[in-house]
Amino acid sequence: MLWRLIISLFLIFIFVAIRTVPVYAGEEAARTLANLSPMAALALCGGMFLPRRLGVGLTFGAFIMSDVLLNLYYQHPLINAYSIILLLAFATLFAVGHFLGNRAGPMAVLGAGVGGTLFFYLLTNTAAYFYDPAYSRGVSGWVQALTTGRPGFPPTWVFGLRSLAGNLVFALAFYMVLRPQVEKTGWCAAPRAA
Repeated sequence: MLWRLIISLFLIFIFVAIRTVPVYAGEEAARTLANLSPMAALALCGGMFLPRRLGVGLTFGAFIMSDVLLNLYYQHPLINAYSIILLLAFATLFAVGHFLGNRAGPMAVLGAGVGGTLFFYLLTNTAAYFYDPAYSRGVSGWVQALTTGRPGFPPTWVFGLRSLAGNLVFALAFYMVLRPQVEKTGWCAAPRAA
């Protein structure tokens, strides 16, 4: 039991680092590595393959820690509307993973990864449209939020493609690491506690 806690804390540290280090490394690193994060894949695969407590702890522990660090860096309130929207998005991905269950094959993981990325993209860019005054109100502002984004930044579709690449790579990596454990040891195959 202690080794699971140690491994879980280590993984949270790694996930937090992957999400936050590019921002703290400077603007160029942040732009280059933007949205190449394991968080959405962690939520999806954590719901699929991990026992509920461990999956919730890893997913939301890593999200909350990294979000606090990012909000501190950007001088945003620690709890803000955008953070809550992200939390709801990750909770939805976790629930989808839990629904699919630990018997999902690689195609289900890839399909859920693509669907989860589209859901996340639409939700977060729509939220940006509502909360960012740089977007004009109306359909044209929403389309701008979904395609070109704000002037001076790469287009949002580029962030969407990076998210897709990151989510698929990390989801397949999680699948390769976690799925064999389910098949060999059955440690996750027992019915999940409510």
